[in-house]
Amino acid sequence: MSLAEAQTAAAAPANGTAAGIVRLLRPHHWTKNLLCMAGVVFSGQYLQPWAILGAVKTVVVFCAASSAVYVFNDLVDRKRDRLHAHKKARPLASGAVGVPLAVILGLAMGGAALAGSAAMGRSVLVCTALYLLVNLLYTLSLKHAPLLDVLSIAVGFVLRMLAGVYVVRELPTAWIVLCTFFLSLFLALAKRRSELAHRASDDSTQRPVLAHYSLPFLEQMVVSAGVMAVMCYALFTTTSGKNHALMLTVPIVVYGIMSYQSRIMQLPIGQEPEEVLLKDFRIQLCIIAWLASYVAITYFDPQLFR
Repeated sequence: MSLAEAQTAAAAPANGTAAGIVRLLRPHHWTKNLLCMAGVVFSGQYLQPWAILGAVKTVVVFCAASSAVYVFNDLVDRKRDRLHAHKKARPLASGAVGVPLAVILGLAMGGAALAGSAAMGRSVLVCTALYLLVNLLYTLSLKHAPLLDVLSIAVGFVLRMLAGVYVVRELPTAWIVLCTFFLSLFLALAKRRSELAHRASDDSTQRPVLAHYSLPFLEQMVVSAGVMAVMCYALFTTTSGKNHALMLTVPIVVYGIMSYQSRIMQLPIGQEPEEVLLKDFRIQLCIIAWLASYVAITYFDPQLFR
């Protein structure tokens, strides 16, 4: 064997471990933490460098916190994941990353998240700590409890949003908190509906909580949560001291929710519902259109309605 071949062979395990660590942290899920930027948008401080910097730091903190949660979840579920058709490829289940390394990595990410949030103020620290606590409870027990599983997921998203608002020294309105909650609940229920639709009747490796759900129930709850999200957003645009022209963005929100629900109903087996947000051009265009119109209305402040 040549020297170059020997060096390649020696580096292979390290490269494999590095790739496994990256997959264990699930960076493709970090897009969820962009919700921490909501405070900049809703407070109208998108032209303030200090506010943007604070929001970006909050995103980074929650990327670390969410990665710590994913590591802990995979540690707890690694034996079940080995029996799952798709999850068996996860780093811990496949053996690409060892348990001791995963424990150290999870603690490091969690500690970094808490330290970073503490540097940004008590409110952000409390939101981060509660996020970690809720997800710890979710991994240990709540994900096996029907309804509490999806409710706890929604709470996690609300905490992201709250941290992003507090870091720009603002207080959230009740309607935007409720809108975030119901929109997150809509997404969580849609994911459960997709999982149940593709669940084999004899597949014991799937989420145990799915046995407590039925497709008709989940489909009804998905619609209900979507309607509530739209209603809360509509009320936010008209009763929160904002320019009433913001109600022109409501149809965009309705279209986005309806498009997402339509895509979820047609989702092929093996595709994660979260991937729809990253791959569906219509939904991406809808998000861009909403953001552009919201910023334009708050910036130019057109007086169209009383």
